[in-house]
Parts: sequence; structure tokens; C-alpha cells
Amino acid sequence: MRVGIEITPLTSTPTGVGYYVRHLLEALLELPERPGYIGFSSGLHRPDMQGIPVDFRRIPLPTRFLYQCWASVGIPQVDRFLGGVDVYHAVNYVLPPVQRARRVLSIHDLCFLRHPEWASPKIVAPFQRTIRKDAHEADLVIACSEATKREIVELLELPPEHIRVIYDAADSLFHPVAVDQAKEQVARALGIKESYLLFVGTREPRKNLSTLLEAFSQADIPQHLVIAGGAGWNSRELQDQVMRLNLESKVHFTGYIQDRSLFPALYSAAVAFVFPSWYEGFGLPVLEAMACACPVIASNTTSIPEVGGDAALYVAPDDVAAWVSALRQVVGDKALRDTMCKKGLEQAERFSWKRCAEETLDCYRSLV
Repeated sequence: MRVGIEITPLTSTPTGVGYYVRHLLEALLELPERPGYIGFSSGLHRPDMQGIPVDFRRIPLPTRFLYQCWASVGIPQVDRFLGGVDVYHAVNYVLPPVQRARRVLSIHDLCFLRHPEWASPKIVAPFQRTIRKDAHEADLVIACSEATKREIVELLELPPEHIRVIYDAADSLFHPVAVDQAKEQVARALGIKESYLLFVGTREPRKNLSTLLEAFSQADIPQHLVIAGGAGWNSRELQDQVMRLNLESKVHFTGYIQDRSLFPALYSAAVAFVFPSWYEGFGLPVLEAMACACPVIASNTTSIPEVGGDAALYVAPDDVAAWVSALRQVVGDKALRDTMCKKGLEQAERFSWKRCAEETLDCYRSLV
């Protein structure tokens, strides 16, 4: 069996889908009796294949222009371009035309359909235009959570038996770091020496950081707030809000952190991880924090409780008073934090990229 897989999201500054592709490929390559893999990419930049020994072929055209070619004239057929594959895995919502290959489509969330006001305007129109057709034409759809599967059934009217739920996982990189060592590493790398709460993710409207800032301001706790992640669309308002709340000295925006090896220390040194997101298809930072024995306070919406299990403290994303109470409760109760850390480690161990790869490979084989 020969499998083609989309690798365009493997950029030098990856976010959710990019991490998914990297970890999935790495885990697939470690399985015994694996098929042959070949990658497909588009765009003006070569994919970052460091550490992934897979051959690939690339169409050096802007990806959105390629999508238009696929939609309007149905070329190029990806399996032919790759020299023939039995299965092609489209990892990022858009299904390409093929000559003979069976096709698997990954759908990570449907925020651009359910709440387009929370999604980047760059993706809303093209994804809305094709997602229903592509989901129905795919031989199999992979969803990263039961919550996402329910959305696919409801919004795309796809039969449940056509969808396979395969969970993501935290990278093995994430593990507890001794607190003193973690604090020293964070201070050296980021200049942050104060006790802090941590958020990790792209700064964009669906992450609901405005509610977090308001609650943090009202909580009147000694900790600082570290917001680690790149600026997404419409993120300027957050910095304006920080100034309006007079929090300039207590809120730290790190920007995109290129060095992934810093994250275990960043999570381990935090008093708690806070994740107020309105909407998540999976919510990987929740598992990363738990794998580092960091207590988690998170929204009670979409997939987040499914991923966090009973290890997190959940709060309605729009309830500022409840967030204030939760922040004070976790900061002020070490015994509670210790219990949450223990439960979090146990919860994170329920997910693995090896299992994700095994179940994904089973999907490929089921189609051939």
C-alpha cells in the first residue's frame, strides 16, 4: 500500500494542524510493517520536513490558487502527481481531485460554519464553499473528538458511520519539570521572574482572552498572566484592553515561541493553566498542561471537557464572575492544585500519538 499525505501545514511556525501532521507522520513512521508514504505540499515555501524522512512532491503555487484550480477544473489530480497512491489523506479540510485513490479527510473543527465571527476571514469563505461537498465525497472522514463528530453530523449532514473519531495527543516532549528549574529556565528565556498564570494559543477572538483579562483584573491576585502565542487576526484589541484595565505591568505577551523545548518549563512553572476558549475542535494545550502537571482551568464548551475529563476545573466562557472565583480558588488552595496535577497526569496518559497513528493506519487499510 502507498499512502499520500498532505504536508503543506508543516511550516516553520506551525500551529494546530501543523503539529497534528508532524506528530502523526512521526508516529506512523515508527509503526512496524508500515506502508510507503509520500508527502504532497503546495505554497510558495517548502515544508519543514526536519526529522521526517519522507519523500514529497510540491506544487509551488499559492495554496488558495490551487484550491481554485481543483474546484473549477479538477486538476491536478493529486494521486497522479504523486506517481500513484492507494490512499490520499487530506489533513486540512480541502479534498483534492484524484484519478483512482481512496480519500481520507481530516476535519478538526467547524468553527467557520458554526461561528464564522470567531474564524479568520481568510478561511471562512473558501472552507464554507467546499466543506460539505468534500466531506460527502471523501471515503472516510476523521474527526479529532466526539464533539467535532457531532458538529459534522449536524452541520454537514454526514452519516455517523462515515466518520471515525481519532484523538490527538500531547507530544512526548511534554513532561513535568522541577519547579525551581522551570522558573529559572523561563526567567532566562523570557525574562519573566514573577509567579504567573499561563495561556497558550494563537491570540484570536474564539480564544476568548477578553473575558480572561477582565476576570484576571477583578480577581486581584498576586500572580501575573503570561499569554504565549502568536498574534492571530483581530488581536490588537487585547493590548488595548490591557491598557484600559491598567494591567501593563502584570500581563506578558511572549509572541510566538519558536523553541518548543521551552514549553515543558513554561507549563511546569505556572501556578495554573487557563483556557477560556469559546470553541475548540480538540484543545491540545489542555493536554500539554496536564502532561506537565499544571492545574487546568478551562471553558466547559465543545470538546474541552471531553479532552480534560475530570482533571480540570470548568467554567462557562461568558461568566466573568465564575472565572474570578475559579482563579481565586485554584491560586489560593495548594491541596486542590496538587489533586488537579495528579489527575491531569493520569488524564494526559490516556492519549498518545502511537494510538492515533495505529487508528489512522487502520483507516487507510480499511479503504484498500
